[in-house]
Amino acid sequence: MALAWQSPVYLERKRLLERLPEEPGFAIHLEAPAGFGKSVLAGQLAAQLGLRTLWASSLLGEPRSLLAKALDLPQEVPWGGVVEALRAEPTLVVLEDLTGTEDLSPLLRTLPCLLVLASRKPLPYPELPKLLAEGRLVHLKAVDLAFTLEEARLLFAGKEGYEEAHRATGGWPLPLFLSALTGSPPEPMALIQGLKESLSPEEFQEGLLLAALPHLPLALARPETESLFQKGLLRRLSEGYALHPLLKEMAKRSLRREVQEAVRQSATRLPPLLLAEAYWEAGLEGELLDLLERPITLPIPAERLLEWEHLLRRGGPRAHLRLGEALAQCGRKEGLSLLEKLAESEADKDPALALTALGHLAYYFSETLLGKDLSRARTYLEKGLELVPRVRPELAGRFLNDVAQVPFAEGKPEEAAHLLEEALRYLPPESPYRIAPLVNLALLRFELRGSLGERIQALEEALRLMEEHMPQNIPGHLRDLGWLHLLLGQREKARTYLERAAQTPGSPLASLEAKMLLAHLEGDAEALTRHVAQAELWETPYLVERGRALLAELKKDPGILEGLSGLFPSLTRALLQKDPGLLPPYPESREERLLWHAARYRLLREEGDLEALLALTDAREGILPGLLPLETLPRKRPELARAYPLLEVLRLGWKEAIALRLPEIPPLKVEVVGRFHVENPLGPVELRGKAKEVFALLLLGLPREEVAFALWPDLSEEAALNNLYVWLARIRKLLEPWGVPTYLGEEGLAQVTSDLEALEEALVQEDAEEVLRLYQEPLFPGLDHPHLDRKREEVFHRVRTLFLKRSEPRFLERLLELDPLDEEALIPLVESCLSQGQRARARKLLEHYRKRLWEELGERPSPRVEALFRAL
Repeated sequence: MALAWQSPVYLERKRLLERLPEEPGFAIHLEAPAGFGKSVLAGQLAAQLGLRTLWASSLLGEPRSLLAKALDLPQEVPWGGVVEALRAEPTLVVLEDLTGTEDLSPLLRTLPCLLVLASRKPLPYPELPKLLAEGRLVHLKAVDLAFTLEEARLLFAGKEGYEEAHRATGGWPLPLFLSALTGSPPEPMALIQGLKESLSPEEFQEGLLLAALPHLPLALARPETESLFQKGLLRRLSEGYALHPLLKEMAKRSLRREVQEAVRQSATRLPPLLLAEAYWEAGLEGELLDLLERPITLPIPAERLLEWEHLLRRGGPRAHLRLGEALAQCGRKEGLSLLEKLAESEADKDPALALTALGHLAYYFSETLLGKDLSRARTYLEKGLELVPRVRPELAGRFLNDVAQVPFAEGKPEEAAHLLEEALRYLPPESPYRIAPLVNLALLRFELRGSLGERIQALEEALRLMEEHMPQNIPGHLRDLGWLHLLLGQREKARTYLERAAQTPGSPLASLEAKMLLAHLEGDAEALTRHVAQAELWETPYLVERGRALLAELKKDPGILEGLSGLFPSLTRALLQKDPGLLPPYPESREERLLWHAARYRLLREEGDLEALLALTDAREGILPGLLPLETLPRKRPELARAYPLLEVLRLGWKEAIALRLPEIPPLKVEVVGRFHVENPLGPVELRGKAKEVFALLLLGLPREEVAFALWPDLSEEAALNNLYVWLARIRKLLEPWGVPTYLGEEGLAQVTSDLEALEEALVQEDAEEVLRLYQEPLFPGLDHPHLDRKREEVFHRVRTLFLKRSEPRFLERLLELDPLDEEALIPLVESCLSQGQRARARKLLEHYRKRLWEELGERPSPRVEALFRAL
């Protein structure tokens, strides 16, 4: 250990060495690109075994002649002579830099030595699959040889930066070693040259392409892609294959022209969106600009387009159209000016482009995010309608969907519905753009009829369909779903949607609003303050009002709302100052009316507002948890608590409401295997002393009379039962603090899940894996009683019987952990080690057993154990 700390670039690979055989008759194949520590591992194996070791590289000649020379034989001697010489003394043979063209079959068929084969590519020898099937070959690849995070920590010997280095290198040993030694990245060209020699031309070309891609979809992978993955150079993510970050940076920096050529050659292979990313990453700005000028759908996130702003400004009308929409999506009003110029200049030359710009303008001027101007929005709607007959139906349908926002904002839902229905008539049945009008129609039905469930369902279905064609709409949909689930009091669902909205590119303003709602949900005033400052910087009045209202509520400070008069600030101000006179005028939209009635009920407790809330949506009382605190509900109506989180109802102790939801209360969780822990839905339950003992005996299933006699055997039956009832009353208060009988009934414990029950079920099913996972000692820790002692003995006997029956090393090892003197577990484990060529490990097990046997019992090993010693 001291040596490892003094030398930060030396690390014994114990994890790997334990997997390797240790005697002749076995083979090891180390297959990985350059820099994965194949030679180092072979050297560590040689040092551990202390055998005669012969080392040869195919780069220096043919393996047979090299081995003959090392054995002092004539170099022309055939394989038979080499094999006989190797048999004469236990030998480790390491053959490096193998390509698969070498003649090794005589050596592989006989295995007169412990053989290590090291190669950068798969080896074609027909003997290898046979050896693998016989259990005589250990095959380690790059993924096995890569360093784990713990190994990286040891390698850095206490120095900082090991996590970052491991993340950057993916555990690739060579650059990780160099980073530990020098504190700086390794020389890229040396590593790249080593990789080039390890890869086929097709694999290397595929790696160059992946250097310019965020990922390659699984559907576009080729055999060489899979080969790179198997060699540990790619990561397989849910979205596809990605080149290791270190390799990507090295290739882009040192092989820029080669990467560019690889991208050009793949122009027809990649979909346009991925091709755009590849052009940008490879520095092919001209090709990227040409692609962006094509009249094709390119759902590039707005944030990404703004990273290319300098390039887009040099482009033509379509590049300007993409930039204008991106600017508007990011809250920058200059985007609207850019769109207005296009709508004016392209009306005659390119009606499709002009109509797209008009649709964006009508939508954004009818929204609150950039400052609502409904008269201008109406103007752009009317101009666009004149161009609709001049464009293809799908584009017309998309325009009509966008501009339906205008009459909706004007308070004309019937006209908005008409435009959406027109959009669906224009859009072909197979068009993915039908998603948007269908979602918007669901919003209108919510506004007209309160169909909240339909609105949520439409949004969820849309999410599954828009990934490919409308990713820029995803953040807004996620934000809306998060908000609607907040209204329903479903905080965890809301959190999931809001977190995704905050992280998904495409609509920065929607993502910012999601971040605000998320910060408020988590009570993070500092984060919320930052988000409000960003909204102010972007000059988005709606988000400023929304964010400040959330912040004022969080900090209980109405001063934050000074100068603001919108709906959200007004409602928050009225609640904070407890003044119904500060409520804003009755709003028109259904969603805003929900918030208005909720605020008024909280201030005045008038049941008319409560009834209004129940009538505004088809969710009925389901809408209450997100709007009203549970304690504000009238006690005469426990049914209204059905939609609130069960834990809130339990904590409040509202017995009538709890009784209605008794079947929903989850089981009592009990752990007695290895630790004693009891937990009800509200958290851990502290059972001590006699209460703990009573509970343990009840868990065994003993009837009350037997529990009473077992605990107070010297008392009369009546006195013992009286004692027990006193303790049961105390236990009930601890298990069921909400005051409604749940877990402790007349027949004993009910509605309980325990690890002991799970363990016994696994024993009945003879599920050794599950028993291995569950069984710990002691059983019922901290308790001493004959009933519990008998249970401990019974369970251990059943576990031991099952593990001996399975007789696999990990089960036998566990038995020896439980009882180091268990000879019935020791002998088959030692025999298994010997069959795998692990003589050193077998010897270590036997010596440990003999030492413990003498120290603890003063006895010598049995004849069977002594026989194994002699065999070694």
